[in-house]
Amino acid sequence: MHKPTLYTAVPSRGGMVLWMLAECGTPYDTVVLKLGENNRSPEYLAINPLGKVPALNVGSKILTETVAIITYLAEQFPQKQLIPAEGSIERGEYYRWMCFALQLEYGAIDKRRGIENPPEIRSSIGYGDFETALNVLRTHLNGREFIVGDRFSAMDLYYSGLLDWLNKMQLVSADEVFDRYTGRHLARAAHLQSLEQEKVLAESV
Repeated sequence: MHKPTLYTAVPSRGGMVLWMLAECGTPYDTVVLKLGENNRSPEYLAINPLGKVPALNVGSKILTETVAIITYLAEQFPQKQLIPAEGSIERGEYYRWMCFALQLEYGAIDKRRGIENPPEIRSSIGYGDFETALNVLRTHLNGREFIVGDRFSAMDLYYSGLLDWLNKMQLVSADEVFDRYTGRHLARAAHLQSLEQEKVLAESV
């Protein structure tokens, strides 16, 4: 793989990609943007027309969407075993929870905006209603260390970051299942390393 360049801001979802790069143990370059200024510049809009971070430049090809970036990186470093084996049912489960994460995130954003879906239209909305979707995740994680299989994967990274954000936004109340799950993974050495890197990047802006 070509040495990637990460476009990010601090704080942002780019922190998840920093964590993933640390898990992979691969060198990379960073371009730190100041939200509200750099990410709306013509130069950055040519990279991501939505002006969102993170974005990853790999050999002149651009990847956006955090969960896509971390999944791509997991596939590039099979020796790290950060994604279940190709063709396995666990890989299918990984994709299932990858799609579910996006639904849960949009449900959380709707809740933050004060939008509650009436029962008659929930069947036409991907996440249905936020509390039910959240409980699906809670039930799945109850008694489990990992969201898929029996080892840490990029999807545990994503859900740990997502649940941590939901907690900080006060969209999820204190919860024993979620707290135990995120506490385990947020304590990983690679995550702690990425937090230190975020501090360095923040000071560079």
